[in-house]
Amino acid sequence: MKKSTVTNSPQETIDFAKGLAAGLKPGTVFCLEGQLGSGKTTFIKGLAEGLGLKHPEQVKSPTFVLMHIYKAKVPLYHFDCYRLNTLEELENIGFQDFVNDSQAISCVEWAEKAGDLIPKTARHIRFAILGDSARSISIS
Repeated sequence: MKKSTVTNSPQETIDFAKGLAAGLKPGTVFCLEGQLGSGKTTFIKGLAEGLGLKHPEQVKSPTFVLMHIYKAKVPLYHFDCYRLNTLEELENIGFQDFVNDSQAISCVEWAEKAGDLIPKTARHIRFAILGDSARSISIS
């Protein structure tokens, strides 16, 4: 699946992700890449809402705790590796068990820091800031 779009507001990013969620199969892993403030967590909020999370406002970046679990119709595991110091930190929370869970969807922000722990089948989503609220989102 290759898909690209430009969104012009946080709500458009949420709506794009909600639409994408409709066609996702459990077991999907997304690696979210892009600078701070480029829309990664906003995208996950939309994905969670599209997966049936009743309170998508609870989606927050797990920068300091590494992971959040959202109990939607399909469980959503949300990782943020921004402050990751060693791969051992991910291994200690069972990262590979989560990202290989065939019954859930995983999103990994700053996935490049997770190195070889990322499954080879993961899809990459690149976010780029185009303006104050405009974002480019490319999925491969």
